[in-house]
Amino acid sequence: MKTINTISGKKQFIDYYSLLEKELTAGDFYYAFAFQNEYQSPEIKKLFKQFHLSLAKKKIDDRAIFNKKLEITAGETYSDNNNLKLKFKNFNIPVGLVITKNKILQLGWRPEPFIVEINNIALFKHYYDFFMENWNSNEAIEFTKEVLEKLNYKYNPQVLNIINNLRDNKSIILTAESIEKIETNWEYKYNGNEKQFGQKVVGETIKLWSVPRTTAELLEFMAVATKSKNILEIGTSAGYSTLYLAMGARYNKGRVNTIEKLKPKIKLAKSNFKKAKLNNIDLLEGDAMEILKSGKIKKLDLIFLDADKENYGKYFELFMPLLKNGGFIIADNVFDYGHMMKDYLDKVLGTKLPNSQSDRRVTSYTLPIDNGVIITRKIKD
Repeated sequence: MKTINTISGKKQFIDYYSLLEKELTAGDFYYAFAFQNEYQSPEIKKLFKQFHLSLAKKKIDDRAIFNKKLEITAGETYSDNNNLKLKFKNFNIPVGLVITKNKILQLGWRPEPFIVEINNIALFKHYYDFFMENWNSNEAIEFTKEVLEKLNYKYNPQVLNIINNLRDNKSIILTAESIEKIETNWEYKYNGNEKQFGQKVVGETIKLWSVPRTTAELLEFMAVATKSKNILEIGTSAGYSTLYLAMGARYNKGRVNTIEKLKPKIKLAKSNFKKAKLNNIDLLEGDAMEILKSGKIKKLDLIFLDADKENYGKYFELFMPLLKNGGFIIADNVFDYGHMMKDYLDKVLGTKLPNSQSDRRVTSYTLPIDNGVIITRKIKD
């Protein structure tokens, strides 16, 4: 086999990909850096869509990193393919680059499509490592570093760099992905005359309302970096964020107590925890306020709030005596439902002026991530 083979022309390009599709089998992978030019040809765009669908049927590990500007285009092109994993980065990719089957493919499109096939093990490893480095780099790590520095928490930055973010446990990966797949379709109709179970208005159809993945990863990294052993989550839902918190707690030999009151969600969460094979989660069933008053919860290192927004302020008063000095509170939905959390926000974000409603035991920092996350640290009892 030649070290370098060149394939040029649209027909030759399509024929090469037809052969490559047949060559790849279960257990293989196809990792690609993609760039805008491939979408300028409808025929090539159609080719890649069909190619990736074929890989899905074979259960090939299929991943692609795109320039951030292509997020909408790529998302729409591959919306019917749950197997293809997409990530988007804010850097320019000068050429299409593929790593697969111990070879590198450099793809080009002008004036005619071409492929430069490189068969070199050392170079293959170099580009494989380069791809994985970019694949595993994570916004949540940078956000974690940012918030801990702003809140004057001394931590070891190297700790965050060794987290493989679920990759060491396939059961958790599969469970988290299964929740993502039902996120938009799962629903429960509650016909009571009052708001319940996180409803924003009376009669609203209840959904899973899980946090986005970047926020979930932030929870994991915060748990690890702050060495949190005793974690409380208010609002379990299907257990998506709980899995990430439990992964973080596991690094510190800690546990997660999570509270949920809706029976169908409790059943779903229990099933997911069983599938994930994590043994450091305790699911507490019932009303969060009653559980917080019951004495069942001991001293806490970290609290995650993702339940009925209008009651965040009441929860705050109940769990503050339980939170260790120096501990953290993470509250979701500041951007989309901040108007429902005014009481809570007044407590944790006040001006510190003499007549302010701010609680002087805490300091806070808001992260512009997903639905808006506010991180609060208890600085004194």
